[in-house]
Amino acid sequence: LPMPMVRALVAICALSLLPVFGTASAGTRMLSLDDLARLQEVSDPLVSPQGDWVAYTVSTVDSANDKRVTNIWMVSWDGKQRVQLTYSPDSEHAPRWSPDGKSISFLSARPGKAKGTQVWVMDRRGGEARQLTEIKGKVQDYVWSPDSRRLAVVVEESDEPETDPKKPASEQPPPKPIAIDRYHFKADSSGYLHGSERGRIFLYDIATRKLDALTNEKTVEEEDPVWTPDGTM
Repeated sequence: LPMPMVRALVAICALSLLPVFGTASAGTRMLSLDDLARLQEVSDPLVSPQGDWVAYTVSTVDSANDKRVTNIWMVSWDGKQRVQLTYSPDSEHAPRWSPDGKSISFLSARPGKAKGTQVWVMDRRGGEARQLTEIKGKVQDYVWSPDSRRLAVVVEESDEPETDPKKPASEQPPPKPIAIDRYHFKADSSGYLHGSERGRIFLYDIATRKLDALTNEKTVEEEDPVWTPDGTM
């Protein structure tokens, strides 16, 4: 990484530790279990197309609700300005700049028109975020096309029957048996990985909301799509 970016990331990490350790003049003491819950995790930095801002995530522990909450922040390249962009209790991750640098998108499972993890977008200057995708399934990853008109998205499809939140549990369709057909069969926070739930790459047109499958292989895990510079592939 270029040295200015390294300095910016080090500054972000240092700021995240201030609530725990304070300044040198405050003295030193032993860490306690309560201190561990106050630690902030900074990750996923991404420089804006113009090079003047860095978007990143900050994860904190919500002790009252026994969960970790992640929000989107951005810091100016010189480190003088820090702005928290999201405050949702549903958490956000995977911040991405639009190619023109005017918007910041992210993944979140917050309530919206479509269930599950979707792509949301907001003005970089702040304001309410809007749901950008309405895709059946869980969006695992995404990449903006160079012209900002499309997204290459990795979607985890599921053949589980849909439930109706208005009906009691006794009237919901039963879940399908878990079929394990891979060596990596479980993961933290996800549990058992079903044989039918694998990531596939799709092309999502933002204006028409049309979703086209770019790959048809359903027995392998697909990830990390990258656009060619001209946006044709």
